[in-house]
Amino acid sequence: MSLGDLYEPLHQHHADPYPFYERARREEPLFYSPAIGAWVVTRMTDVRRILRDSRTFSSANTLRPFTPFPPAVLAELGKGYPNLASYITMDGDEHRRLRGPAAAALTPERVDAIEPYITERATQLIDGFAKDGGVEFMAGYANPLPVDVIARLIGFAEEDSAAFGDDSRTAASMGMGHRFSSEEEQIECARTWVRFQQLIERYVTARRADPRDDLISDYLAAFAPGTEPLTFERTAELIGLVLGVAVPGHITTSALLGNGLLRLLSQPEQWRLLCERPGLVANAAEEIARYDTPTHIFLRVSTADATVGGQDFPAGTEFALCLASANRDDDAFERGETFDITRTPRANVVFGQGPHYCPGAGLARREVEISLRLLAERLPGLRLVAGQRIEYRGTLDHRGPLALWLEW
Repeated sequence: MSLGDLYEPLHQHHADPYPFYERARREEPLFYSPAIGAWVVTRMTDVRRILRDSRTFSSANTLRPFTPFPPAVLAELGKGYPNLASYITMDGDEHRRLRGPAAAALTPERVDAIEPYITERATQLIDGFAKDGGVEFMAGYANPLPVDVIARLIGFAEEDSAAFGDDSRTAASMGMGHRFSSEEEQIECARTWVRFQQLIERYVTARRADPRDDLISDYLAAFAPGTEPLTFERTAELIGLVLGVAVPGHITTSALLGNGLLRLLSQPEQWRLLCERPGLVANAAEEIARYDTPTHIFLRVSTADATVGGQDFPAGTEFALCLASANRDDDAFERGETFDITRTPRANVVFGQGPHYCPGAGLARREVEISLRLLAERLPGLRLVAGQRIEYRGTLDHRGPLALWLEW
């Protein structure tokens, strides 16, 4: 029996998939998964090669759900805007053209410029619970901080940040690799997706009349200059472009923060080391991302006959690149299954690689680094509340704790 017949990525292997990934790298590093409908690639060498070769391995299927949406869900999605400008699913010149403004909005200079706000907001959040002796970390810190930061960059008003965070987090469930408890839950997510599109539409309309120093205004200047009314198709394109930054701009960072505190406090000697040696913050952030990568699967589809892992595949074959497995591959990282914040960082695929490398990677890293530094300074006595059961978001593209109770 192939490992693919045993693989249950959103069920049995969701809470702790790493023993299964380790077995796969050893016994069957490339296997077909009926659950995903694609060949799962688990070794770093193969994952890196596919990510770098966008000519042979297209991103066209990146957002494909593992199973088709029911008609009732499609009907709800049909009440909103079609997805016309998602550069995540594009390749070549069109991908570069649409990705450019997002990358420009998240340059190292832009990240440096927003760092004071990140520090200010992180400090405010910690101040809000520091005297309480305990906090549910996801709701109290890991979710709101990245939301507030990306909302500010995009151009959402402060009073819309909470709705932006809640709706975009729910809307993200309409993408690839999510577990739904019922069709009713899917329908409600579809309605939220449409509501989130409508929120973005309001801002696009407002910035058309009154541009500001934000990402929405940048997109309008790049793709819809002028003052004439926007067509339905152009509005849909602009909404899609904003969605491409708004959703991944916070959900992955939230998961990184949750995974990071869980890992550091599960191994208290690592947390103590960080508190004693604050210079390790950047190392710790990179090790957290490598060791418990939030995005477990990237989908790709071959555009020509190709050889992967010593096997030949025809054009049109779908592959599921398991980034979380590749980032623990012993052939790429010495003692890959060991969490060690003193590890010398090496190239990983946490944020992808090649043309589709995440433009927000620098921002996510900076938020995690600032958070670790402030938490270690302010709350060195942090520990996990004993006996809690850790449950993860039902997804493979921003896998992190639903809740994480801490005390000090």
